[in-house]
Amino acid sequence: MSGGFQVDAVAGQVLALRGELDLEGAPVLERAAGEALAGQGDRLVLDCREVTFCDSSGLNMLLRLHGRAGQAGTRLVLAGVPEAMRHVLRITETEGVLTLAGTVDEALARPVP
Repeated sequence: MSGGFQVDAVAGQVLALRGELDLEGAPVLERAAGEALAGQGDRLVLDCREVTFCDSSGLNMLLRLHGRAGQAGTRLVLAGVPEAMRHVLRITETEGVLTLAGTVDEALARPVP
């Protein structure tokens, strides 16, 4: 576990992220999400409400997970994305690439195409 980043499995399809999603945190997310993706659900929701920082390493990891999820037939959904993290997505023009939801409940209720 990175000292600045934690991932907790809340349910089979939901991972709660806490702390700084950066160079140290990205591998923590990669391991946890890899295990969750192996479960073969129709979606994987990342609860981002407690992400305090996201840099290019964190963004790169989210984009790689988006690709891996798509290859596995799973939709990756970021829920409760804080404004600072949304800013990173906007300025890198990746906000439209990743699927965002306001809340975890909304992410779980949204139909998967």
